[in-house]
Amino acid sequence: MIRLLIITQKVDESDDVLGFFCYWIRELAKRADKVFVICLSKGESSLPKNVHVISLGKEKNFPKVFQAILFYYYAFKFLIRTDGVFVHMAPEYVKAIHPINFFFRRPIVMWYAHIKVSPVAKWAIDRVNYILTPSKESFEFNSDKVVATGHGINTEIFKPIERKFVGDVLTISRISKVKRIETLIESVRILAGRGTHPTVNIYGKPARPEDDEYLSELKESAENLPNIHWQGGVPNKDAPEVYANHKIFVRMQGGGGFGKTELEAMSMGVPSIVPTSVYQRHLGKFANDLFFNEDDSEALANRIEKVLSWGKEDKDEYSKMARRLVVEKHNVENVADTVIRLLKQ
Repeated sequence: MIRLLIITQKVDESDDVLGFFCYWIRELAKRADKVFVICLSKGESSLPKNVHVISLGKEKNFPKVFQAILFYYYAFKFLIRTDGVFVHMAPEYVKAIHPINFFFRRPIVMWYAHIKVSPVAKWAIDRVNYILTPSKESFEFNSDKVVATGHGINTEIFKPIERKFVGDVLTISRISKVKRIETLIESVRILAGRGTHPTVNIYGKPARPEDDEYLSELKESAENLPNIHWQGGVPNKDAPEVYANHKIFVRMQGGGGFGKTELEAMSMGVPSIVPTSVYQRHLGKFANDLFFNEDDSEALANRIEKVLSWGKEDKDEYSKMARRLVVEKHNVENVADTVIRLLKQ
């Protein structure tokens, strides 16, 4: 067993973006004697007894200077008592802890899933022992330190359940221009012109001021499409029911590799239409039905029509195939096993 320090942005099961990380902490705690967690902010969570979470107080609006003092106090305190460090999605933490860890020499594993590598990330890569990423397509950086683990989906939570459809098409994402939500709106407009009116639910909320303006623009463009509904954010712990209540999941942002949200949907057997080719070799005869080129609204409209027309046999076959892919390649147990294995080397 191992004593582990985790550094992350937020520990909060009710968070719509980072709530999933509580699943990761639980899995890591099963493989460790003791887990210390330093986070910027903390909300509700039910974690094992061997997990000790310290917040730097962002949720209480602590001054950044005070947060920095707390970080270095607890980093020093916990590094003495741990065997390795796991940093989640924030290379800035690697840079922050480096002056202290220079003396302790604890191995560091960093999770990073951005396609573009920032200068801070490059600095961190030089100093960590390993970088974990969902797939090589998710991290375009050539290094022997890169280890692909899959996306870390909790397949015990995201599993096929009884479905009570309240909508035809679903998307869940942060409301941001990079997510290309206008592509879905335009595809719905195209379908309306063909006399097809699927119910579309868009879940997510803006994270930055400029995203608020983008949301206003989207709502204005969809004013004459009453079958589009804006649902706001959804906590990750409540997402399984949302996925189960829809016939199709759609992701509009292309590039990169596998995405967390469509993999959650696929783990539940929900067909996922995506503008990335990484699924082509995994989905057999369904691959073409589920792929469109980024920003091609007409192609997306065609795919939505096609998948909605699938019969029961195709739906069942796809569900088993998609579920198997997530369980075998993208489960949270694999991420936890890899973190512990690499830190023990």
